[in-house]
Amino acid sequence: MNKHVEKEYKMLVNKEQFDKLCGLYENLNFITQTNTYYDTVNGDIQKKKGAMRIRERNGRFLFTLKMRQENLDGLCECECEVSENSVHALQSEEIVQLLHEYQIEAAIIPLTTLVTKRAVVETENAELCFDISTYGNHTDYEIEYEYKQPHDGLSVFQKLLSHVQLVYEKNCTSKIQRALQAVEK
Repeated sequence: MNKHVEKEYKMLVNKEQFDKLCGLYENLNFITQTNTYYDTVNGDIQKKKGAMRIRERNGRFLFTLKMRQENLDGLCECECEVSENSVHALQSEEIVQLLHEYQIEAAIIPLTTLVTKRAVVETENAELCFDISTYGNHTDYEIEYEYKQPHDGLSVFQKLLSHVQLVYEKNCTSKIQRALQAVEK
């Protein structure tokens, strides 16, 4: 199980801003990934301000559990490959033990699925992700700046956004929250 602290800035933009920002980089390669989000029947993970998913990309499946921890500047992110996208895959000994550590014991159910077309630009200090996400009848455009190591990422992200006359402000909830809101409508 790979564990690390996820620290990122992300912002929803409109299609025109998204296209202009993408145009700053040559040969962006968008890869389709499908995220299926899971929780307990009681919503225990969401109650703890966490998220659990299996991401399918290029025929591979990656389990991820993101949980808030008071002493961290970011989210604790735990990941491992699984054999399939199913509740059954979440019953591996490694995942059950991890969930137990967070007092997540109830039966797991799938909540929702969203499809994202993602292009990634690797920099020395971060990953810059361009996401087009579709859930329900809705499509949104998001720019994510995810740290690989400590640095002044906010200034870098602000400089990028200045190309479309934007200033960073937290303007979006997580993908799981947006997808769940679309289901509720």
